Amino acid sequence: MTTAVKPLPPHGSQARYKGTKTRPPCRCRTCIKGWTQAGQRRHLLRLAGKPASLNRDEVAAVVAHIKTCIASGMSQNLISRRAGVSQSTISRLLSNEQTGCLRTQGERILVVRPGDFDEVSDRPSLGTVRRVRGLYYVGHGPQAITVHAPLTLTIITEIAGAEYQWVAPTTEAAIKRACAALAAVPGTSHRARARALREGWAPLSAWDDDTINDPHALPEWTGYCGTDLGWWKHTINNIPVCPPCEAAHDQWKQHHAHLTAKERWAELGRARAAASNRGATLAADARELLSYGVDIEQAAERLGVTRQHLQQELCRHPEALGAAA
Repeated sequence: MTTAVKPLPPHGSQARYKGTKTRPPCRCRTCIKGWTQAGQRRHLLRLAGKPASLNRDEVAAVVAHIKTCIASGMSQNLISRRAGVSQSTISRLLSNEQTGCLRTQGERILVVRPGDFDEVSDRPSLGTVRRVRGLYYVGHGPQAITVHAPLTLTIITEIAGAEYQWVAPTTEAAIKRACAALAAVPGTSHRARARALREGWAPLSAWDDDTINDPHALPEWTGYCGTDLGWWKHTINNIPVCPPCEAAHDQWKQHHAHLTAKERWAELGRARAAASNRGATLAADARELLSYGVDIEQAAERLGVTRQHLQQELCRHPEALGAAA
């Protein structure tokens, strides 16, 4: 077994100028110029109050940023690749915050964006789990998903059950392709649909690209979640009530607790009527816009709602959806 020979640093770099115990220093014109310019930069940084090494507070900021990146699911190896530093540098900073750190290394680490995965790194499974569960919600079981995602039935079932903490990038990409192909097509698996309803899994339309990977985000079931109108949307459409809507309805009841029973029932009736009529009206307006060639994104913008909410209302009022088609 042969050991790969480490390539020489380029001419003009400090490493090439200084050399090592096994490699003599280089004193060519390019290396001398590079060393001189590096010394001038170090001198200017010192004059500006930015020496070559970070102070203790700056190192603490770098360590905090590394921890933020790790909390987003990034590994130490991935952070080091994105920052262009060695993995041992990341590990050393995490194990001992009192250690030193070169300013150039710290600045490269600080520009790494949390959650910026590359094509070879595993990533948290949460977004993939929610996508598979969203397909279950519309009736697509493992058999239908494998048509568009080259995965085994067992893997898809285990992803739906959140049995993996991490997934490979190829797995995530395959599930995304399946979602693109199946999200707007009603499925035929009653078992998958029943499981999604039993477990309280959210449809794909309840998420967007910013929230589907966020462990703290809650699904936007109705387009009005977190309000009393959202609670009525849940109730009218037989959707399990989410915690924000439950809290909003409790607040509504407390706010109207001073009313008489007759007045309170009247207010409840008006709230229910508003929730019942708005969805049908919204779907009808969308139908008219779509008939003029406006796409779903433009229609949602003109009507002042999100694309996910508009899609949900079209599905809940199929007569409007059919007319638009």
